[in-house]
Amino acid sequence: MQFNCQAIAPDGRLVTDRIDANSPADAADILRNKNLTPLRLDPANSNQNASHTQRPTARGGVRSADLVLFTQQLKMLLDAGSALVPALEAIEQQTAKPRVRNLVQNIRLHVEQGGTLADAFNDRPDVFKPVFCTMVAAGEATASLPQAFDRLNELTIRQRKTRKTIIGALLYPAILSLLCVLVAGVVIGFVVPRFSTLFENLNSPLPTVTQFLFGASEGVLDYWPVWVTTLILLVGGCVVVLRTQRLRVRFDALLLKSPVVGRVASRLVFARVLRIWAAMLRCHVPLLETIQHSRTALTNVAFIRLVDDVEEAVAGGGSIGRTLGDSGLVEPVIASAIRTGEENGRLSEAVGFISNWIDNDNAQLIAGLTRVIEPALLATMGVFVGLVAMSLFIPLFDLATAGG
Repeated sequence: MQFNCQAIAPDGRLVTDRIDANSPADAADILRNKNLTPLRLDPANSNQNASHTQRPTARGGVRSADLVLFTQQLKMLLDAGSALVPALEAIEQQTAKPRVRNLVQNIRLHVEQGGTLADAFNDRPDVFKPVFCTMVAAGEATASLPQAFDRLNELTIRQRKTRKTIIGALLYPAILSLLCVLVAGVVIGFVVPRFSTLFENLNSPLPTVTQFLFGASEGVLDYWPVWVTTLILLVGGCVVVLRTQRLRVRFDALLLKSPVVGRVASRLVFARVLRIWAAMLRCHVPLLETIQHSRTALTNVAFIRLVDDVEEAVAGGGSIGRTLGDSGLVEPVIASAIRTGEENGRLSEAVGFISNWIDNDNAQLIAGLTRVIEPALLATMGVFVGLVAMSLFIPLFDLATAGG
């Protein structure tokens, strides 16, 4: 069987290749033997591969909130004892959004024709991620589909809650930053030029700080196309860095090494990995398969390599906790707790507890950072406005004193 592969070379280059292997795990082993870090493995000439290369945006028109609602409804109906097809029919009739209704209808028709629910989900990779499909497949294989959707419901809600926490924490500082820029723009573009004209007509001597302020205002107004072009180039450069794999590797490394933001980013990524491990292990998904699927939820290259190291250690009979502890990306206390759960045969409970603990700690850490950033932005805006006011009114006071 052939696989289309994307991997990262040790120097950060993105490598694309097609290799022959019996399974995705064997293909990943071949890449690692070549000192490459696997990013994506897609079966060649398959519908799934085509779906990945031409993936519709916004989950094929299905929002994450719609997916959460669908999971909750199916979990509730299956827990109530409903058969799968009637449950899908009930959800289809209750859904108001046409795209979601068509999605549920296609799933129902697939199941009515004798297919499995997991296969129906696999046919829509633009909506259902591999983790979702694997957990459903495990639930069908073990006759525990309601429990699988219970885990999926918990997983999707926690992921959505984490996303909302991050967005909520960044929203107010972003608004304050925009307000600071607008205030600076109004002062430099409208207020200062009028005072400059006034002092020129009065032909009065100006303090150095006032002269500097007038010069800065003239520089901004006279060369605004240059500043706008520079801003566009900076934004475009950031986009290039995030989309160029070699530069993305360096950006990820720099992000994780930054003093405060690095700790938050590292914990957020690792908590996401642990949530997936906990949910899949509780659905009786094999450990190696769980580790492999958690890789698909990652974009940070350092953690992709860490998951590869964990997979290699587990395949060789090694310890997950020891591998995590040796990586330098995971705090020793967390790695020790995972190793303890692994040794006691309670790995799923351990990673579930730790992911909850990290999520709560992350929420407190993000809230603390927000409490620091907000007054810092307000103080910066206050200092700027104060300096401008001082620079403009000191010459006026001098004129009033001289006139008196």
